[in-house]
Amino acid sequence: MISSMESLPVELVDAVILYLPLADRQALRLVSKHLYSLTLTTFTTDYFSKRTTTLGSPSLKRLVAASAHSRFSNSVTVLDVKLLNYEDYENLRRIDRVGIYPPPKRLPKVPQVKTQDISLECRLFDYMRNHHDAKAVVHPLSRALKGFPNLDSIRIRVNGLTLYGNPYINADDKVYQDFLSACFKAVLDALVRSGVKLRHFTSIKGTAIRPISKSANLIYPAFAFSFPYLLSLQTAFASLKSLRLSIRTNYNRNARVPGWENGVSQFISAAPALEEFALCLQARDSEPWFRAAVMQSICRSVELPALKILQLYGCVVDELDMTAFFKRHTALRHISISDTELRSGTWASIMSLFKQDLDLEYLRFQYLQQSATPRAVQWGEEEKRSKLTIDARKSRHSDFMITKLSQAIATLAAAMEAHKVPEEV
Repeated sequence: MISSMESLPVELVDAVILYLPLADRQALRLVSKHLYSLTLTTFTTDYFSKRTTTLGSPSLKRLVAASAHSRFSNSVTVLDVKLLNYEDYENLRRIDRVGIYPPPKRLPKVPQVKTQDISLECRLFDYMRNHHDAKAVVHPLSRALKGFPNLDSIRIRVNGLTLYGNPYINADDKVYQDFLSACFKAVLDALVRSGVKLRHFTSIKGTAIRPISKSANLIYPAFAFSFPYLLSLQTAFASLKSLRLSIRTNYNRNARVPGWENGVSQFISAAPALEEFALCLQARDSEPWFRAAVMQSICRSVELPALKILQLYGCVVDELDMTAFFKRHTALRHISISDTELRSGTWASIMSLFKQDLDLEYLRFQYLQQSATPRAVQWGEEEKRSKLTIDARKSRHSDFMITKLSQAIATLAAAMEAHKVPEEV
């Protein structure tokens, strides 16, 4: 006999099970073949659209098994590559040396790793550092990527706070950064090998850049690729629309080869169809000139004709370089710049350029500085606000953006002339 729920339209069934927890959904799907069929699409979309994996062999084995599933593999659109931090691997080694599973309570736990996977998972750290060609990771990962026909995004993140530093990650900085760079290269190798055409690739956690994050903060040598490899990346990134990168430029201080700053810009240029680009640099480091060198290379050499959204965080740049970049990218509609310093020129001049040459829909400035007076750019004399947001999409008037930009430019210009904090825009 058909139950009352089985007689409901598919849309109503989807609306009902939307509020059920996973255990109840599983039980409901076992009631009958008809209910199993009715709930399959919603179930796979909600619980299989995103897969999370480490690069350890047990986790990759499960990922390959998921990619071989005839139904669930088609639902996967996002792959999260979650890397453990330095302390996690130290704890795994301690547990592995004791050899008791589950481990005694006196030993720290690594909640991301299953008990039966500890022994194999802890070996990944040394393997990635000691093998230039990490076939044990690249081959199964590429096989899994091939099995996800609708894969749209790859996100790399680290289990720990990285943007402003973390004692657990920096306990042995060079050792861990070598591991992180090797993992980044292995993911790219697998992507090239699989032939998958992504639309989104990110090492920044979340849609907005925050000081406290679990972003994979890569060192600049991680982007030092040969020309043939960049060509292969260009094929893999042919359909890439969004690229979001978090990079440490002060790594290894002055021990660097000439042209080191061009690696990042060459990597970005391998994705010529980008519509969104976000760059996060280490805003609190003590060598801003390294950040300036990377930004100079990007502004002078990168050309992305379809670029519509730009997000910069922690950068150091010159007015002439930024002006040249914006003049080449007239398709920009959304600009967000945070914790950024202008070494030469003024932000008022940059904003004047926006009014003249760009048809913006959204502009956000926060925590900006410049070498010119006043050094700290603020809006709001009483509140001393360090943020300015202009969103033309919230207004029905076509000249809303131009009007607000004109007000902001006039306020900044007057403040610099008077050498005082500007009044509210």
